[in-house]
Amino acid sequence: MVGGTFDQYTTIQWVAAFIVGILTFPIGLLIPIYFYIKTNNGTASEQGAWEAWAVILVGIIGIAAVELGGETGAKIALSLLLVIPLLIIIAAVLGSFVLGVGSSTQAALLLTTAPVALPG
Repeated sequence: MVGGTFDQYTTIQWVAAFIVGILTFPIGLLIPIYFYIKTNNGTASEQGAWEAWAVILVGIIGIAAVELGGETGAKIALSLLLVIPLLIIIAAVLGSFVLGVGSSTQAALLLTTAPVALPG
């Protein structure tokens, strides 16, 4: 199908956009709408995979990042998507020690898969 709606993005990207749109209804519907607008005016061919997946995975913030920063903005948005959960896990482990409820055994169990000898 030459010149069709699905030519600018892959079918997997369209399916992912609709799934995210349904799961995050009504705001998430902006993702397939954004893809439709980009394909309809012919500017979707200028976008690469980084931009498309940033829009799908990060949502409205991904749309803003792609429109303002292009591929660099998409990479920043995707890296934040990966870094923020890691920072939350580190903060939770460190916070448990600050509050006095953590122990080195618990931290070792969380951070490694190596067997740890439990006291007692």
